Amino acid sequence: MLTCKQATFYSSIRSFKKLSFVQSIQLKLHLMMCKSCHEFDHQNKIIDQSLTDFIKNDHLISEESLSEEKKSQIESAVKQRINKK
Repeated sequence: MLTCKQATFYSSIRSFKKLSFVQSIQLKLHLMMCKSCHEFDHQNKIIDQSLTDFIKNDHLISEESLSEEKKSQIESAVKQRINKK
């Protein structure tokens, strides 16, 4: 059985790296039993999808920081996805 720390780690890295079969099963089992990790996983997916959508629908910004307008757009997109839950 995974610890919550391991489960959140697997949840975070699976958008960048494919988990092994065993890791995937362990994560699914943990998420079925742990409400907090399940919620973390859900929010992590929302953030990943929001960032993916932002990159696809807007030009990449080469400056070190985002404008206030861009920050507001990201915040609105994340809040909108959370409220769809």
